[in-house]
Amino acid sequence: MSESEGNLEGRVLSREAAGDIDVVAKGGGVQIAGQVTHRSLTFIFLLFAARILAPAGYGLYLQATRILAIGAQLGLAGFNYAAMRFITLARAKDDPGGVRGTARIALAGATFTSVTVVLVVVFGADVIAGAFARGRAGPSELADLIRIGAAYVPLFAYMQVLRYCTQAYKTMVPSVITGEIVQPAFRFVLGVGFLLLGFGVVGAVTSFVISLAAGAVLAGYYYRRMLTPAEREATPRGDRGAVVRFAFPQAGASLLGVQSLGLGIIVLGILQGDVAVGLFGVALNIQAPGGIFLSGIVNIWAPVVSDLHDRGAVDRLDALYKTITRWVATFSFPFFATLILEPDLFVDVVGGPRFAAAESVVMVLAIGNFFYAGTGPTGYVISMTGRPGVNFANSIVAVVLYVVLGAVVVPEHGVLGMAFVDAGVTAFINSVRVIEAKILVGVQPFGRSFFKPVFATLVGGVVLFAWRAWPGDPIWLEIAGLVVAGLVYIAVLKMLGLDAEERHVWERIKSRAFRRRTRT
Repeated sequence: MSESEGNLEGRVLSREAAGDIDVVAKGGGVQIAGQVTHRSLTFIFLLFAARILAPAGYGLYLQATRILAIGAQLGLAGFNYAAMRFITLARAKDDPGGVRGTARIALAGATFTSVTVVLVVVFGADVIAGAFARGRAGPSELADLIRIGAAYVPLFAYMQVLRYCTQAYKTMVPSVITGEIVQPAFRFVLGVGFLLLGFGVVGAVTSFVISLAAGAVLAGYYYRRMLTPAEREATPRGDRGAVVRFAFPQAGASLLGVQSLGLGIIVLGILQGDVAVGLFGVALNIQAPGGIFLSGIVNIWAPVVSDLHDRGAVDRLDALYKTITRWVATFSFPFFATLILEPDLFVDVVGGPRFAAAESVVMVLAIGNFFYAGTGPTGYVISMTGRPGVNFANSIVAVVLYVVLGAVVVPEHGVLGMAFVDAGVTAFINSVRVIEAKILVGVQPFGRSFFKPVFATLVGGVVLFAWRAWPGDPIWLEIAGLVVAGLVYIAVLKMLGLDAEERHVWERIKSRAFRRRTRT
């Protein structure tokens, strides 16, 4: 057994390990709270959009926003990650000029690339939309939506670069308030309002643009506040070449990431049309709660990886990696198991009877997400240790597999075939990343405690499966089964016990809770 795994399974944490966990737990807790807010608002918006727009209208909305999101990732060009990495390193070296200079380089780079993308999007909207002509909407309708939303591209770039600048200070509060609360709240209020007023897909897309403008302004305000007096007064300087060399490969990895790109929407939009996209989009959105913990932890995890690796503390990085992956599995696995066993309940709640064909799609996507969540934040381990090119190569392989398999499978098997392609590619690429992280960095995500949430999920799943054999299927009975299975899951986890890392986090939570209660 390695030294890092011994630390993970041991009864006493070192001061350094406890400090690492404190940073990730505190930042991750803030981010998770923001993710819950963001996902809740998105989910409620989905309820309105799916019912008001129906599968075809909702599919058209998804295609327009996905095209704009791809353009936004191109415009961002990885400068958000570059800003976070190089500001983190500059602050570790007490280099205020490097902090300020890196931010300027990242903002200037994102401005240039995003404006370039906007010009392409605006003048090439008809050509882009022409590939998505097989549905209820004609090419001109989709082209108009693309032009209406073109400002999404630079606004997204500014907001993300400024958010990641603040994350380099190892705090998630400004970033979460901006990107997980204020911007989604603007989008929710405006989007639902526009839908209820009858503005349809145009209103939904417009609400996205306005909300990003609010987010970009707030992100700039927070970043200006976080600069120290020394950083405000320092002469900006930075290695422009190093920032660009890191940003562009990372941009490719982010752009071509199957999970973040939503490539299934693009493939289905070209090959099947609006209705198929609407069904697939609902199935994807139902998966979202299972990813809250992973997406909540990765943004604070990324600068910690850079910091520990730069110090040569690989054992600490390995131990923390195992702990985080176990946390992700604990919170994600039972949800994905529930989707496999009870897809009809979730589809009925989200979309209603018109989306019933999405039930099998939900099940298949959940299988792939076991691999996505169960391998932990592996991509960040690779990128933030200075190897974004490896992730870029992984993403190219994933996209090629996705497109080729999609072109072969989708014409005959439709949305369900796309789900199998998505799950298969997700499982393959994330498994490869685990091997790469072990070879390149010397860390891997699986400690002996990882079996605990796996075993507890299996037991809870057996209980829920047996419960489904009960005659009749009223909704109250299905919900009761979920509650019983959830209680069994928690009981099994409790029986298996907490490790040192979990006890440390739990003690911190209790001490803070009692401290606040005493103050009141």
